[in-house]
Amino acid sequence: MSIKYSVKGVDRWTKRLRDKSKQAQVATDRQLELSSKRIERGAKTGAPVDTGALKNTIFSVKAGHLTYKVTAPQHYAIYVEKGTRKMRAQPFLKPAIDAEQPKLISNLRKLYER
Repeated sequence: MSIKYSVKGVDRWTKRLRDKSKQAQVATDRQLELSSKRIERGAKTGAPVDTGALKNTIFSVKAGHLTYKVTAPQHYAIYVEKGTRKMRAQPFLKPAIDAEQPKLISNLRKLYER
């Protein structure tokens, strides 16, 4: 079971990027990598800690061209993030993404306005 979120607004920038130079693609990829690392740190900070297993399994990885994935592979991560009928949600990934989204879009905007 997995949790999937995406940052809205990035697709527009990546479409523009296809027409840009290789240097612009490398710079964009770097911004996405930095952003994924900040999301990873934010998720680790926000993850509830009992044994620390959930927090210790959160990581980010390059998943394709201009695509990074932040994941929490612990089998119960989805239940912590979303909650269950008998357990309240304790979101840790979505708040990290929400905090990073405006920064990423601002950084991409600056990159393309050069």
